[in-house]
Amino acid sequence: MTVTNQPASNTAFSELEQLRLIIFGDAQRVLEQKISQLSNDLNDQFNELKTEQKRHSLEIKEMLEKAVESLSDKLDFVDSQHDEKHQTMVATTETLNAQLELSDASGKDEVDALHKRLDEEVQKLNSLFSNKHAEAMAKLAKVSHELTDTKTDRKTLAKLLATMATNLESD
Repeated sequence: MTVTNQPASNTAFSELEQLRLIIFGDAQRVLEQKISQLSNDLNDQFNELKTEQKRHSLEIKEMLEKAVESLSDKLDFVDSQHDEKHQTMVATTETLNAQLELSDASGKDEVDALHKRLDEEVQKLNSLFSNKHAEAMAKLAKVSHELTDTKTDRKTLAKLLATMATNLESD
């Protein structure tokens, strides 16, 4: 019963399909065409969007590469400027150190010469004052001896001491 029933149901199904095609065939075809067209339009728009996104990505990549290159160039320039300034500072420091050493050596020589000259002057002055002192003491002793030997009066002694004082001042 199922064997004979099956062809009859296939026939009924096929007839139903044909009826459906007759009634809804054109509308279904139109709908399928619209769906196909929408699918094609979406694929086209998706491809355009994909292409546009790739183009934007490439532009952004190029801009970033240019910016990185520019920053790298600026950094290299700043580094070179820094190196030049560092070299200049090192050279200046070395020059100043050399000048300072020369100045120290020259200053030490000058100070030593000045000390020697001062010592010589002090020695001369010391000798001169010692001689003058000795002369004054000798004169004083001589006058004192003369006074005691001659037994001069006080007025004569005062005159003699005053004359001796003026002689000492003039020497």
